[in-house]
Amino acid sequence: MAKIRKKPKKSINKNINKKSFTQGTPNIAEKLDNEMVAFLDTEFLTSQIKGGPPAKLVSVGFVVCGKNFEEVTRFHSYIYAEDKLHDRFQEMTGIERKDLLSAPDYELVMEEVAEQLEAWEVSRIYVWGPDKYVIQRDLLEYRKDASKRTKKIVNRILRMIKDIEDIYSAKLDLQSAGIGSLKILCGLGTEVSHNALDDAVDLKNIIKHIDLEGCSEHMLRIMKKYTAEKEVYYRQRRFREKWEDVSEEIQEKTLGLLKELGKVDTVEARALRDDLMVMCTGEAISFPTLEEYIRKEEKE
Repeated sequence: MAKIRKKPKKSINKNINKKSFTQGTPNIAEKLDNEMVAFLDTEFLTSQIKGGPPAKLVSVGFVVCGKNFEEVTRFHSYIYAEDKLHDRFQEMTGIERKDLLSAPDYELVMEEVAEQLEAWEVSRIYVWGPDKYVIQRDLLEYRKDASKRTKKIVNRILRMIKDIEDIYSAKLDLQSAGIGSLKILCGLGTEVSHNALDDAVDLKNIIKHIDLEGCSEHMLRIMKKYTAEKEVYYRQRRFREKWEDVSEEIQEKTLGLLKELGKVDTVEARALRDDLMVMCTGEAISFPTLEEYIRKEEKE
């Protein structure tokens, strides 16, 4: 668990959601003149099987800040779990089984979260995406043995959480923008660590940039174009693997068609070209990353 500094603790039995919040407020910076808020992120273990069990909470991190987004404290903790971790999860998050086996129990972590929020008189917790839903489902599915006190604490925290993805996506007129894309848009780097605390800090810095500095209209136009073209591209794509027993005659004709399609500068032609390529050669091609797309647009 990581902290910067901490006020004297207050009783966690008091209501930590003391201050009002106007639903749909498009500018968090305005609230920080009079309130303390937290930006929170979680890491959770998902099933590799379609229709499998709900996501299980294994890490929580948040940063608390006040006026002008000045940080006053940070918090991070893994949560004890004995689950086997699949390779994709470990690759993305860097979390290993030993980290969870040596972590504090769920109840201890959530009590410490509540104490930190209470100590700093946090009025609202902001998330980007499904974190509130994950915490809620995790409580119902996996924490049935938790004490009534802990369940009350978690439910109180849930009432404080607000997902701001739709609000800020509408503000920017963007759809389905992830933290990684928003970091690039705001000039804050390109990497997403998938560490709960790091991602919470990234979210805070993104909102700070949007609220206090605004985003480049030029970059917004590129991102909107990228999002629209990427959606069309993957809607048109059909194949992901090489076809067996493709004759030399068909391969030869396909290569000729690929040359012709290369002259057509549309997303649909690109999707068809990439389908033909993987069908005949097995070479899997995907839509460029946002960074690659921006570099290409800047050259043109």
